[in-house]
Formats: sequence, structure tokens, C-alpha cells
Amino acid sequence: MATSEDVLNIVELRDERDPLAAEALRLVQEMFAPEDRQSTRALLSEIAESRMELLEGDGFHLIAALDENGRPMGTVIGVYLMAVNAGFVLYLAVRPEHRARELARTLRRELTAAFRSDARRNGRDELAWVVGEIEAESAWLRRLVRERNAIPFDLTYYHPGMSPGSGDREYILYRQPVGDARAELPARLVRQIIYDVYRRAYRVSYPLVHPGFAAMIDELEGRDMVGPHRRAEEWKE
Repeated sequence: MATSEDVLNIVELRDERDPLAAEALRLVQEMFAPEDRQSTRALLSEIAESRMELLEGDGFHLIAALDENGRPMGTVIGVYLMAVNAGFVLYLAVRPEHRARELARTLRRELTAAFRSDARRNGRDELAWVVGEIEAESAWLRRLVRERNAIPFDLTYYHPGMSPGSGDREYILYRQPVGDARAELPARLVRQIIYDVYRRAYRVSYPLVHPGFAAMIDELEGRDMVGPHRRAEEWKE
């Protein structure tokens, strides 16, 4: 548990039987469209698996910012991906009336600290990156690129709720360097990252048969390296 002047209480919820866990997850249901989120039941199951120590190496985190009455004002959910030594931000949601308090920044910082602990527990000197997905026109993406040195992948990205031609929303996969600041990554490593995002973070049973995942694999075919997105400089402005 941590406190600050702006947030009365930051807690990590580690027991799916705690009513506060379901309450924090309701923020995700309220703030994200059905095609952009997992069910509360699935996320509660993730907490249960972590509590029972069934997830060897990987780590699942649900962190909430509570008001003076102990009610969630914001929540962040993430998964440590052991195979690529990266933390993936699944969801970050803050109630509109509390957004001026910069809770998103605080929650993200707490989640990053949890990912770094996961990395050390798995014998790593440092976490490589915090990885996330975000809409291309989001002001938060510009802030991440401008202030956090985030590197958007040069890849047409589809999260599991998307397929090629299914809509006109554009999402970006990015990485925020922690211990690995390389501007380019080997394409085979990028392939492994998106596989772990699908298979581990989103629990997609067979990523290779998902149209969006298959399209990304096809796009990476024949490439040696993957650098920053072509719009990266634009997002720095």
C-alpha cells in the first residue's frame, strides 16, 4: 500500500473473493467497449490463479486508487510476460470526475514497480519494457511518446477484439523502455511479444487462427528489424 498527497490510498487487490476486487473491475466494464475488454469473470479468475500461485513466472496485477471512503476512483490491470521480460498494461481506467488528479500517472507508476519486482523475482537485472496498446489519436499516446520516451512499433496492430477491415479505429502497440532502450528490435522478438500479449495477457487459445494476429505475423514476414512507427515524430509534437 502506498499513499501520496493526491491519492489517499493505492492498493493491490490479490484476492478475487474481496468485494473490492469486483468493484474495481467494474470500472473496466464501464470505461471500455465490450470488444475492447475481457469479462469480469475472466479477470477474477486471473486473480485467483495468481493467489493460488498457479502462474509460474508470470504475474497478474490489479491495482486500485481508493477515495476517502474506500471506493475505487481508478484502476490499472497488467500482466508480466516472463518470456520477453516485459509488463503489459491491459486496462487503465479512471472515473471522469477524478481525472484532474493525475491518477493514471500514479497508477501506471505503481504497476511499473510491480512489473520490475516480477522481473527481479525471475532472475532478471531489470524489466525490459512496459508494453501497451492505445488508439492512435489518443492524447495519452502523445504524452507517452513525448514525456516517457515510448516507442510505437512500426506495425499495423490489432488487439484481440479487432480484425482487418472490421472498423476504422487504429490502435498502436508501443513499448516504454525501462532497461532496454533500443530503438529497433529484431522482428522475431516483436513476433514473440505480440504472441505473448495474445496468448498470455488476453488468453487467446490459438492466436495463429485469429485474423488480426495472422495479419501481424504476415506483416512481419521477411523483416529483420522493427523500428519506430512512421508517425513517431508527429506524436512527439
